[in-house]
Amino acid sequence: MRRTPPILDSTSKPDEAEVSETRPSQQRQSAHKLLVFDTSYSLEAIRERGLEHSVTCRDLDGFFEHVWSVHPFATLVTSDAWCSRFGRPVTTEVSPRHTFIEGKIGRYRVLRRLAPLNFLLSQIGMFRKLYRLVRAQDISVIRVGDPLYLGLFGLALSRLCAIPLVIRVGGNNDKARQATGRPMMPRLFFSRRIEEAVERFVFKHADLVACVNQDNLEFALAGGARPAHSTIFRYGNLIDKRHLAAPSERRGGRQLCDELGVAPNRFVLFIGRLILEKHPDDVVRVLAEVRKRQHDLKLLMVGDGQMQAEIAKLARELSVQDHVVFCGNKNQGWLSKMIPMAAAVLSPITGRALSEVAFGAAPIVAYDIDWQRELVETGITGELVPHRSWIEMADALERFLNEPTYARAMGEAVRERALELLDPDVLDQHERNQYLALLERFESRQNRRSKGARATPRTGG
Repeated sequence: MRRTPPILDSTSKPDEAEVSETRPSQQRQSAHKLLVFDTSYSLEAIRERGLEHSVTCRDLDGFFEHVWSVHPFATLVTSDAWCSRFGRPVTTEVSPRHTFIEGKIGRYRVLRRLAPLNFLLSQIGMFRKLYRLVRAQDISVIRVGDPLYLGLFGLALSRLCAIPLVIRVGGNNDKARQATGRPMMPRLFFSRRIEEAVERFVFKHADLVACVNQDNLEFALAGGARPAHSTIFRYGNLIDKRHLAAPSERRGGRQLCDELGVAPNRFVLFIGRLILEKHPDDVVRVLAEVRKRQHDLKLLMVGDGQMQAEIAKLARELSVQDHVVFCGNKNQGWLSKMIPMAAAVLSPITGRALSEVAFGAAPIVAYDIDWQRELVETGITGELVPHRSWIEMADALERFLNEPTYARAMGEAVRERALELLDPDVLDQHERNQYLALLERFESRQNRRSKGARATPRTGG
């Protein structure tokens, strides 16, 4: 186990001096440009789910003149109708300031049976393309979305191009590995020990480590990130603006309920991928338990993943198969309307979607893991229960069902906390300040190295 030093989060609510330090109008005088590596979603998935804002917000209201977002192996997850799985990277202009580049899982179709070699050739081609892009466009910063494969890729490119590297950490890999007993990327790194060594190397050499919450920051610091060059970039400015609207102003939720055959406030929501790390099976057990206690309730599971067949089997075993609705992936408009309709949201472990739920003023029952305690506090903003204790999750849900006034109060309180903790304008300004400090620090270091090189006398024999 890694030993975690004590951390004080001073970034969640910057003071007025920090916010006013540098205005956007002043920042736009410099032509900063950003290259982002992110494998969270392909462009196909982004458009299907209405997640464009999570990409276009990366320019920080014009702080970056242009942003290139890269998924190095997008066709691993795209449909056959989207584009060919093999070949050269595909470039798409998303907006005047945003370009999306999608890599392929293999360079040549004829080598599809030699997958490792074909993947390697594809990634070499992607690296060369991005090297030329950085040089041609004078890109200022490279940002990657994990300290493993993307971390190594981004670190190599940043050092070759002599520009700073930012790692945005969106999960606690240590806790995920403990929960599953396996590496995050077993096909690439084979063992937990190798992954941890890679993380230590990448964190140590990153110029800035930006985590989405305090828990993830502690993971990064325990893994070798430098405290002076680490901060928190929270989810708030990634959230689609429709989630910020007051729940009473959102129209169309009842119609969506009718289409699904559920009644408002007579269903619970689970939002997330149906994978082992998210424990979606626990919410089915919770549903079965509260139904045993004579609560006529349905469960809407929003998301997809490899566990869907397993979850459907569990529902049959627990005799609740007629009360579980697999909704698949839904766009942001759908989610913003349905969240306020739910009796509660069950969150074994949720990332950005927990922010969306909180803005929707939904009563939340969450496991005490990762960042969830930052939003959910028992009796104040919701119900927080021990990790994997689905019986206690059922008890907490039953309290919401039995005490609707209490449930509404918790929903309103968690929205207030989200509006304070995840204020998009405050978070944008904090990120701008961090990038300015990074660029200034990196430039000063490069200047010192340049002067040192000129000052070193040549020796000859």
